[in-house]
Amino acid sequence: MTTEKKSIYQRAGEWGVPFGLYLSCAAVASIFADRFPPLSYVFLIMLVCTPLVVYRFQRHKFIEDGGFAEHSSLWMLGIMLFMLGSVISSLVVYLVLQYLRPGFLYEQAQAVIEVYSKLPQASDSEWLRVLQHAVDERMLPSPIQVVFDTFWFVAFGGSVVSAITAAIARRGTGVRPQ
Repeated sequence: MTTEKKSIYQRAGEWGVPFGLYLSCAAVASIFADRFPPLSYVFLIMLVCTPLVVYRFQRHKFIEDGGFAEHSSLWMLGIMLFMLGSVISSLVVYLVLQYLRPGFLYEQAQAVIEVYSKLPQASDSEWLRVLQHAVDERMLPSPIQVVFDTFWFVAFGGSVVSAITAAIARRGTGVRPQ
């Protein structure tokens, strides 16, 4: 029984959903880490393992193609995984920031102000006054602004990570061109 080889885009569409859920779990863990500190470890582990997850998808595609997948196609697979994953995690993060933790950004900014105002070398710094002014005047970004900024950061960063993991996925043993 032979299986039909799927294109990079079909694979990215299939694997992008679980990858998006993975990114969503990491993001939600980071958002709620202030309320339940062990989530910071979950976030850190997931963050460090993200390149490994992308590598596994790229390696699977490389083996599926009998060792003939080019670096550019594996890189595109990684880029598409990060794009779709970012769309999914952006939706989840927006819902969390908008409805479950609407004051999250201000809480975090206030926590930074409290910590740094206790330090003698930072208590009278200009950036601390600017941050306090931004909190007082409600000038911090809205959840949707944070989501869009994060989307582009993850998508661009994922492109760089994917280039590296694609090169690694093409190496190794166990694949003999047919």
